[in-house]
Amino acid sequence: MDRPSLAIFIHEIRNQCLYTEAAFSIFNQSLEQKVASGAFLAANSVLMAASQIAATIWPTRARSKKRGEVLREVLQLPEKHALNDRRIIEIWEHGDEKLEEWVGATKGHHVIFDHIGQLDEFGEFPVAEGNIYRMYDPKTTIFYFRGDGFKLKALADSISDIYSRTNAVHRQMWPEQHIEGPQANAPTTVSTTAEAEGESDAPSGGNGKAKPATAKKRKKRSGN
Repeated sequence: MDRPSLAIFIHEIRNQCLYTEAAFSIFNQSLEQKVASGAFLAANSVLMAASQIAATIWPTRARSKKRGEVLREVLQLPEKHALNDRRIIEIWEHGDEKLEEWVGATKGHHVIFDHIGQLDEFGEFPVAEGNIYRMYDPKTTIFYFRGDGFKLKALADSISDIYSRTNAVHRQMWPEQHIEGPQANAPTTVSTTAEAEGESDAPSGGNGKAKPATAKKRKKRSGN
């Protein structure tokens, strides 16, 4: 992979990690204010961003295999990782197909949409976890989506790990983006000219040595 292409992937993965932090913040605020629509909007955003990150780093398509290998090498990510979950990856890659499959599988059954609470609240009409389209259980902190349950704290921790590694590489590629002062918010530009092309001599992401404060905040926020 040439360096300009790698730079774009690194920048976008980092952006998606930051989006999940913002989404978790909105999720927690919505729960505190008892705004269910806000909580579900934010939880959906978390899953979508997580799915894009996972699909980019652990692609399922054969044609994208090399890209995944390069990104995992640069970020020093193992094949076995909490975010390398086919259920998460397919939220973004095959969303319409999975919805159609869920509709067919739950035909004739009681289903749950957009509920904040616990399953035992439906004692008169028991519902299997596979028949939950969207629900959040505050006691277990599990968010159910399309029949699958995801522990939000574990999801936040896995994304925090990705962010730390990606941010370390991003810091070396764009040091001006990580300084304090007037230049701190300067836009990121990537050169795609012929002079910039060639095999990547990218810095290593390490194991998150340059872990920023934002990653720590994300862990605290996701405890709901």
